Amino acid sequence: MLPSSVLRQLYVQGSLKNTAEGAEFKLRNMLAPATIIDIGISVDGAPVPKDKILVVSSSGRYEVSQLEQQGYKFSVRDEVAVVLKGMMLSSGAHKIEIKARTREWGELSFDVTDVLR
Repeated sequence: MLPSSVLRQLYVQGSLKNTAEGAEFKLRNMLAPATIIDIGISVDGAPVPKDKILVVSSSGRYEVSQLEQQGYKFSVRDEVAVVLKGMMLSSGAHKIEIKARTREWGELSFDVTDVLR
């Protein structure tokens, strides 16, 4: 398992915002290729239901159930938006916990704090 201090580099600091679809933040892979097969998000200690998590990339929009079935190839230099459908965050700082399962690296887990813009 990769250390959380290294995994935090995936998070695009300053990307947390509310959109018409829900709260959103970005991840950019500058580490190593990985196929994401599951993802879980908690915000301020509250888990986000998996059916409310959407991964948006240049190649499409992926529900967690699709990730489990087909996986998403997160290549180096790829950037994705993670949308928390229907969730609107208050202004200020929020702690985001990200847990992902990949084919290549197994379980990955890290947290970041970002300020809603």
